Amino acid sequence: MVKSWEALEQEFRSLTPRSRAQWERGKPVMPGGLIKDAYWSRPHPIYMERGDGCHLWDLDGRKYVDFGNHHTAMILGHNAPEVIEAVESELKRGIGLGAPTALEAEMAEELTSRFPSVEKIRFTNSGTESSLHVTRLVRAISGKPKVAKFEGAYHGSHDALEHSVSPSEEAAGPSDSPKSVADWKGMARGSEDDVVVLPYNQRESVELILREHQDEMGAVFFDGKPGLFDVPPDFTHFLRDLTRELGMIMVMDEVVSIRAGHGGYQGSVGVEPDLTYFGKIVGGGFPVGAIGGRADLMDILDSTESNKGLRQSGTFSGNNFTLAAGLATLRALTPEVLDHLDGLRARLHAGMEEVFSRAGVPCQVLSSGSIVSFHLTDQPIRDFRSALSSDKDLFGRITLALLIKGQFTQQGLGFSLSRPMGTEEIDGVLSAIEETLAE
Repeated sequence: MVKSWEALEQEFRSLTPRSRAQWERGKPVMPGGLIKDAYWSRPHPIYMERGDGCHLWDLDGRKYVDFGNHHTAMILGHNAPEVIEAVESELKRGIGLGAPTALEAEMAEELTSRFPSVEKIRFTNSGTESSLHVTRLVRAISGKPKVAKFEGAYHGSHDALEHSVSPSEEAAGPSDSPKSVADWKGMARGSEDDVVVLPYNQRESVELILREHQDEMGAVFFDGKPGLFDVPPDFTHFLRDLTRELGMIMVMDEVVSIRAGHGGYQGSVGVEPDLTYFGKIVGGGFPVGAIGGRADLMDILDSTESNKGLRQSGTFSGNNFTLAAGLATLRALTPEVLDHLDGLRARLHAGMEEVFSRAGVPCQVLSSGSIVSFHLTDQPIRDFRSALSSDKDLFGRITLALLIKGQFTQQGLGFSLSRPMGTEEIDGVLSAIEETLAE
């Protein structure tokens, strides 16, 4: 069942000599030969030359079906005509105008129309930057130092929230009362003291922890993890009711979960948080972030008449290329397109269950909107701890085998579907998984 690492790596190296050479070229001038750690994969990273539709081509001319979608950002696929036209139009206007443009209000109106909880909005350059500004915002509003987040949830790479994203079992503490564990060396000393970690799907524990810290807790950050964890809608409703009762700001992370539907995850489950932040598809393939929410909370960022003690800005925040590409993308995500993606999701979900069942491999398949993931375990995936039961070694070998067969994925974010895909691509990856399990 599934080739060994040694056999897979040997085959991969023989197929991708130019990618390996490019990686070696980068080692003297970049740590690990990489521009960012997210691009590392065993035995060496794959370098892409171009993309079109739902396909990618690497430096060796090999073609892949793109289920990575640039970390879920390319929901329309590569070179979507609406996006290309919008960007080309902006090129004629100029690069870096250094002043507001009409696109700002258009994009803000598009997002507020999709998300009833979002009355006003500001733009940033990434999801990480958005979550950092939101953390400052909720502390400034509440006057309280602590924030809470859920174990296994990633809210950006900064000291205020990057805790207990993937802690070791030894350091993580009890499952019903997780410890706050800094993910990396070099983080601000004591940063873990201001981050309270909650367990997904454990109502009693969540309520006890939040009540214990009520006097110091300014906000709860929440990612519903649709298609990645099994978090029932009623748990999200419970959290909304509890935060409202305790006077805590509820912050929804929709960077990835916006793929759950027209109004993102919050729209699909019928919950309105106080604040929301965005990234990825909102930029149409360009660097982007956005913060939105209730007008009374967002207005602390209004410094036009007086200094309220908080400022949010950035040289490239809300640049015209990002706004044009993002607006074109959101407008292209019509109900018909979303129905098309949901149909593909259902086909891939059901097909994965059948393929792994026939192979006798324990597997939990989860999906939502346009994301499908699988975990190699017989345990339901309800939180970070249950996800640890997945067979990581086998998962890694399957991922590499699929890459060899021309199926490109990015670990941790499942299979991301894009508009140009059809049943041919779905059936193709299912056949590749079946072949992999039989080899």
